[in-house]
Amino acid sequence: MIVLKSFEVKAINLLTANVFPAWQADKMHSSDNLIRLDFTERGYFITLSSSSFPIERLLLNSPPVNGKVDELLTGFVAFVENNELTLECFAYDGDIVPDNFRDLNVIIFI
Repeated sequence: MIVLKSFEVKAINLLTANVFPAWQADKMHSSDNLIRLDFTERGYFITLSSSSFPIERLLLNSPPVNGKVDELLTGFVAFVENNELTLECFAYDGDIVPDNFRDLNVIIFI
């Protein structure tokens, strides 16, 4: 089962703060909503589904949300469309995001 990590919850909360009401933000982190986790060499995508998410496409990239583990700097953006929210984690400067990134102590900041 895919479970959101605490740093992912924080990143999503920051990205959706001006879009979703607080009750919806709390509900979206349920493991019942997690449907997909896809890794790339430069990061990963994690997708949640809920009928309460908008159908229209939204790009959520403000405020700029970043993560840091040691010297690795990552960014986070979210996309909403068709009742799904996808959080993307990507590495800056072409760095590689390690396979165990989600298990590391990621510090989120704006």
